Amino acid sequence: MTTLPPEPEPTPAPPPSSYQRAIAAYDRISEVDRPDVWITLRPVEDALVEAKAVDERVRAGADLPLAGTLVAVADVIDVAGLPGADDEACRTTATSVSRLIEAGAVVVGKTNCDRLGADLEHTHSPYGIVSAALNTARVSGSASSGAAVAVALGLVDLAVGTDTAGAGRVPASLNGIVGLKPTLGLVPKTGVAPCGGVAVFARSLTLGQCALGLMTGPDEADPLARDWPPDVRLSAGDRPKVAIPGSGTLTGLSLQSRSAFLGAVSALRASGALVETVEVSALLSVGELIHDDGFTADRQRVAEAGMLALRMLSEYDALVLPTVADHPEVSEALSDPDGVAKRLERFTAFVNLLDLAAVTVPSSPSDLGPYGVSVVVRPFDDQVAIDLAAVLTDEQADFPYPAPGADLVVFGAHLRGQPLNARLVAAGARFTGLVQTGEGYRMLLLPTDPPQPGVVPASATGERTMLSGERWRLSPAALGAFAATLSAPFVLGRIRLENGDTPLAVLGDQTATATAPELTRYQCWRAYLRFVSTAGPRDLGRPA
Repeated sequence: MTTLPPEPEPTPAPPPSSYQRAIAAYDRISEVDRPDVWITLRPVEDALVEAKAVDERVRAGADLPLAGTLVAVADVIDVAGLPGADDEACRTTATSVSRLIEAGAVVVGKTNCDRLGADLEHTHSPYGIVSAALNTARVSGSASSGAAVAVALGLVDLAVGTDTAGAGRVPASLNGIVGLKPTLGLVPKTGVAPCGGVAVFARSLTLGQCALGLMTGPDEADPLARDWPPDVRLSAGDRPKVAIPGSGTLTGLSLQSRSAFLGAVSALRASGALVETVEVSALLSVGELIHDDGFTADRQRVAEAGMLALRMLSEYDALVLPTVADHPEVSEALSDPDGVAKRLERFTAFVNLLDLAAVTVPSSPSDLGPYGVSVVVRPFDDQVAIDLAAVLTDEQADFPYPAPGADLVVFGAHLRGQPLNARLVAAGARFTGLVQTGEGYRMLLLPTDPPQPGVVPASATGERTMLSGERWRLSPAALGAFAATLSAPFVLGRIRLENGDTPLAVLGDQTATATAPELTRYQCWRAYLRFVSTAGPRDLGRPA
């Protein structure tokens, strides 16, 4: 009997080009037929020319992380060649948007947005009402909701809007997408109308984080631009401490919003977060001040609330809140715009006033409608918010949002689950994966408390093999603070990994380890600990 060779595996089709994705986007825009979303839709020919140029750059070897990504921009943000606030074509593009274009994104058009960014329920824009993506009888959520609805309807992948009282989070919640409001100043506002800050809408958290990372960075043209502090935290850690409001604060929430919020809290607990109830009424009341005619005179109250917020958040990694209390109908917003606006911004308006950062993600079953929750954090703890939000979206980016960072490899008591790992967690370090050294290293047992291995270069005649460890990333200042916790016989030094990288690592001093028992045969500290737990204490330090 003749045995036929197996069928060859089919070659996977290449991903759609930018040109193909742009064509699909315009087909989708025509199919959905929501002209209320757009103020200026670029001619398809113009977008295809740019998309084709992106494809040519990719073929030439350019690294374009957003190649094939379609973007919408709220009308209060400049895009060269498209009408601006004076209805004349803008000569330049906002810094935030130009950075996306440089990374391969193609702008499709500008979306419906109140020029002053003050129409939170978005029923009084001079360009008409933008209703919610999934239910046109209900409001879309804010001045930037045209951008959010464009993402929610699948017309674009990303959108750039603004966020003063919640315009980057409320429409994300009411349209079932992700909204990121970074720490004020990280994304420059050059080319953006006066507002609290720039916000990003995205279909996924990882895409939103990628875009935010590309948009972030100093800009000499923006005097309020800020850079990351040297001790920025790069991770929420495995056991973050999360604050939530008590049941009294949740009074007035719709059944759907309450269910979404409680479901998110349950998911965070299941992931290992430590959840505690706190009183947040003082924080929420700050947001009400933006409607006060004497807002300038209330600055003292804002300052006091800011100190309260930072004091409270100093005891927690984040505050998790419902994003909105309910989802008003358009008819209700038309008859009572101020009342609806205040309801929508109840849980969001205080964030910018107190210089905090926040991420909103969907958190409700489909039968409850689109409701989200917000993760609020101290300024520059943006990645902590993203990590906690990722629990709810079941996503995780490979690298943290903040750009600065140094890699550190550990082999013993600093590993996850080991006695000294808390020092890395306290420093805001981020676990980035397991690693293997190249050949040429030894692992020795040191007489420390707790017991730890010392990794040293192998001599020409010594036992040598590849050792396993963990790679962590820390901010520059955090790395310096961690190094200060090391005492003899440990030192920081470069180590060569299997892939050729040479990061810093916690190593042993060669002089101090000269007579230490050999552990190299176990290849990793955890394997040695398993051996000891099986063989018994008598073998500690003297493996067979």
